[in-house]
Amino acid sequence: MVVGVAGKTCAGKNLVSRTIAGQGFYHVDVDQLGHIALENQKEKLFKTFGPGIRRHDGSVDRKALGTIVFSSPEEKRKLEAIVHPEMVNMVEDIIEERQNVVVDAAILFEMKLDRLCDLVFWVEAPSIVRFFRGLKRDNVGAWALFKRIWAQRKMNPNDFSSNADIFTISNIGSRKKTADKVVKILEKRK
Repeated sequence: MVVGVAGKTCAGKNLVSRTIAGQGFYHVDVDQLGHIALENQKEKLFKTFGPGIRRHDGSVDRKALGTIVFSSPEEKRKLEAIVHPEMVNMVEDIIEERQNVVVDAAILFEMKLDRLCDLVFWVEAPSIVRFFRGLKRDNVGAWALFKRIWAQRKMNPNDFSSNADIFTISNIGSRKKTADKVVKILEKRK
């Protein structure tokens, strides 16, 4: 079984993914695969986005790259065209090697990874809750976090056609309550 986990920033995707992994699923963090893809494609990235994203050690400065791509939809599309195909290939390879996999990807639908999933958990929480979670968790300023949340305001799983069954999980209660909801759905699906 392949389970996808998606949702907006700071909604609780990590909690849901860890809960599923605790049920015997191999956890695939697509963000981590993205870091690998960035390094594998760094020469293309330097050529596309300029020397300002090159760190002194020759690696990609993800913060500088993020500033560029989160301020322009066109720049974001350029980045995605470079790294997403490699990331999708990595996920496909992992799924081929494993039996039960949880694919944790904020933009699961945009990357069309949902086509690999039997079911998808869409994790939700109100914007204000996500904002305060992000201030606690992320090392970015309030304005950068606000812009990220604002950019995702229209993300909705209903905007994508998917063959996977989609379950919406509201993550505003306790961690245990959210985890219990996830386990209950998984048990029905096994």
